[in-house]
Amino acid sequence: MLLLTANQLSFFGGRCYTDLMKQGDKSEERNDKRYRVALFVETSQEFGRDVLFGIREYERKLPTPWRVFLNPDGAMIEIPNLRKWNYSGIIARVGTPEMAMTLLQLGVPVVLLDPSSGVLQPNVLRAPVISTDTDQIVRMAYDHLRGCGCQNFAFVHSSQKTGWSISRGNAFHKLLLSEGYTCEIFPSQRKKLSWAENIRLLGVWLKSLPPHTGVFAAMDERGRQVIEACHEVGIRVPDDLAVIGVDNDPLLCELSEPTLTSIALNAFGAGVRAASLLHKLMAGTEPVARTIPVAPTHIARRKSTAIGYDNDPIVAVARNFIFTQISKPQFQVPDIARHCHVSRRLLESRFLHATGKTLLQTVTMIRMEKACTLLRDTLDSVADIGRACGFSDANYFTKAFRKSLGISPKKYRSDNSAK
Repeated sequence: MLLLTANQLSFFGGRCYTDLMKQGDKSEERNDKRYRVALFVETSQEFGRDVLFGIREYERKLPTPWRVFLNPDGAMIEIPNLRKWNYSGIIARVGTPEMAMTLLQLGVPVVLLDPSSGVLQPNVLRAPVISTDTDQIVRMAYDHLRGCGCQNFAFVHSSQKTGWSISRGNAFHKLLLSEGYTCEIFPSQRKKLSWAENIRLLGVWLKSLPPHTGVFAAMDERGRQVIEACHEVGIRVPDDLAVIGVDNDPLLCELSEPTLTSIALNAFGAGVRAASLLHKLMAGTEPVARTIPVAPTHIARRKSTAIGYDNDPIVAVARNFIFTQISKPQFQVPDIARHCHVSRRLLESRFLHATGKTLLQTVTMIRMEKACTLLRDTLDSVADIGRACGFSDANYFTKAFRKSLGISPKKYRSDNSAK
């Protein structure tokens, strides 16, 4: 467990302390009247790091900074002996009801961050909860995969059993049933397996899925494993299967081959709201709402869903060609018809009938979708992003972006950048 005041881990600022268990000067500690806040938030993944950035964003604006104690492993596995630490409040992402009850029994304000469904029991719900919106997450995943032309669907749980994976899997299955579809499920493993065995079992299951299935992975780490397993058994992504994950972790998504499409969560916003809520509780103010949902922000489409399945083979070829050519400035709608070896008039008619959109509308939509992702997730210049989306002229890109979204690329970036 790390003991921090503002400015350790590069974003909590102020004086550094050593572990309290080894602290020698107790008089200074007794005279320090600042709130002592414990954070049980893992730092190994994008979600946890963005939550911490959000907490820091709130804390840095306070007239009196907090003393922050950070456990970078979170509280998903175990919680240390806490009674000796004399906390003012706690923000924790816990994995079991037992862990939650351990924290609640300390008698200090606790805010639970995106807890598993097993934690959300009547005796635990007296703690405020900041929770990602499962229904919106699965709706975005379904709409995106349907937009790729998928008629079959599958869900891959996290490797180890987690409540949020169960929640997403159940909600995805329920949504598919309501839309008239079924859902194949790859469960969590009952025991810890080696990476090789995990990939082998996943590959065997993936081979059983019908072509053009949309696979929704509970998290990016699992989505990357799905792609690895596909490589091992000769399944082409996205030609045979489309894959989408959750968290939009740039490292995991960009290191996949093909790169992984992912649903971005407003973890930064969750951190800000968790810190604000805890601050009110420590000051003796009861929150108006006990459960605060945090919605996903957008889908970062990458190569794993850069596909368009369709019963009309010409439309399918056209959609796939658009994805492969979208970054080329010289790419125009007539190129699509030439690639499909049909007249433009015939292609326009069949494409509109199959997708409800014209070829030009589709090309523009995909270019703007890519531009939004790059503006949110990279520090590339507007000119470089325009070129990556097929615009050789930065001014023309800005005009096209403003026409599609109603604001300039720079304004969009400032409005949608979390950190």
